[in-house]
Amino acid sequence: MAKLTFYPLGNADSCLVEFADGRLMLVDYFYCKETESDEDKRCNLPEKLKAMLGSKKRDYFDVVAFTHADNDHVSGAEEFFWLEHADKYQGDDHIKMKEMWVPACYILEEGLEGSARIIRQEARHRLKEGKGIRVFSQPNALDEWLKSQKVDPESRRNLITTAGTCVPGFTKENGQAEIFIHSPFKFQVDEEEIDRNNASLVFHITFFEGDRVSRAWFGDDAEYDIWDRIIYKTKSKKRIERLVWDVFKISHHCSYSALSEEKGKDKTEPTKDIKYLFDLGQTGCYLISSSEVIPTKDTEQPPHKQAAAYYKEVADDKAGEFLVTMETPTKEKPEEIVITIGSYGLICNGGEKNEQKRQGGYSTRKEPSIIGGGRFA
Repeated sequence: MAKLTFYPLGNADSCLVEFADGRLMLVDYFYCKETESDEDKRCNLPEKLKAMLGSKKRDYFDVVAFTHADNDHVSGAEEFFWLEHADKYQGDDHIKMKEMWVPACYILEEGLEGSARIIRQEARHRLKEGKGIRVFSQPNALDEWLKSQKVDPESRRNLITTAGTCVPGFTKENGQAEIFIHSPFKFQVDEEEIDRNNASLVFHITFFEGDRVSRAWFGDDAEYDIWDRIIYKTKSKKRIERLVWDVFKISHHCSYSALSEEKGKDKTEPTKDIKYLFDLGQTGCYLISSSEVIPTKDTEQPPHKQAAAYYKEVADDKAGEFLVTMETPTKEKPEEIVITIGSYGLICNGGEKNEQKRQGGYSTRKEPSIIGGGRFA
């Protein structure tokens, strides 16, 4: 069976996806040395990941996806991963990446510093070498960059996946999962000034377990206008199954900007299309906010209490749960949120309703109200 693990890292991201065939995918990475202090409640991510890999007797991930170049998605990665482009990042304790995933804008972006720059150099190196990488989106600017490196763009087409298609190598028979890419779109990367958040990697995973299908959204830092475009295009192609979800990793640390242009006073009201997307959540769903504790007052930076109010409403309407990484199971001692995906449905280690379920007092999985209810027809 498959498993999703969300780590408590404050307003930062890292999620481990374990597929049914044993493949491991890490989505983003963040480590700050402050987590070594007693006052910091964030987890020590490298320690957690190395312990997990050690338990599986391996020193590599099958896939490491860097959704974009913001510090809260990449900080410290050069100290943890084995990087092929420079000997100094190849210590015995460094963890290998069989395949690295990046959006095209990560290859093209200039002016990066620190960890973001080092990971960009690794991505560029792998793309020039033609192995160990997958790039998302095929803008004209990427072709021009390849030509500037004396590489024929046609020779790298097999390493590029565009929006509206599935990632090669993952099928119902191979890994019991499909990974459908929704964004970035080509036009986002060919614009004169790239919006890093809106040109980031957004994808949807369909997990097959027996006759049950479960689906998870990874929205990264996409804002409402990109969500509107994703939903409109997916609906127009009649691919509604690529919008349905059981697990939703909320965008941008519970920022209102992932829902609407307006924050709202007490609750953010989403755009029409985004409301449609959240209406497709299945009974017993989970909404995961990789963020700090939800504030009780209005704040400039996320998480925003107004966005959280909307997500809580969605969860309540669907007998589901809204979980915050820095609040689960408690604010005093947050731990990883682990969602196991089996033929019976979803089981989560965090949240009040799951504790009641384990004790026989509550069922989070009811008969579905929207297509298939997680069952593959």
